Amino acid sequence: MGRKRTHLKLNAPARTELRRRLRVTQDPRERERLQVALWAAGGEHTLEDLARMAGRARASIQTWLDKFAAGGLEGLLRRDTPPGSSSPLGSAQIQAELRAGLAAGRWRSASEIAVWLEAEHDIRRSRKSIYYWLRKAPPRRDPRGASG
Repeated sequence: MGRKRTHLKLNAPARTELRRRLRVTQDPRERERLQVALWAAGGEHTLEDLARMAGRARASIQTWLDKFAAGGLEGLLRRDTPPGSSSPLGSAQIQAELRAGLAAGRWRSASEIAVWLEAEHDIRRSRKSIYYWLRKAPPRRDPRGASG
């Protein structure tokens, strides 16, 4: 028995608006979500198919379809956090403490940094987010003078 096909039920005006928005939007994030919604409205694909076609995780596609079901096109396109919002990890103070701790060898893993951030600054971040900020930090210097 095959997987259930995903079908987003849309009336004719909603389908027309979806196609129109897909044609006119310049935002790649919006285009991607609108395209997935259009594919789902066709009812020909499973959730796995949609994820593969979009190059996204199945969970992401499910989240987008849930947002569409709850809030229509506006719900699908609404940003949970504004684009370009700043992270507390980007503050000069946190960056200075992070660089100093790295230089001193205070932490051996991103998990240890996560524990420190939560204990000292009440900031909760995933290891993936911490790795992002570590890539932004300057490389540690070896005491012999080589960078590492």
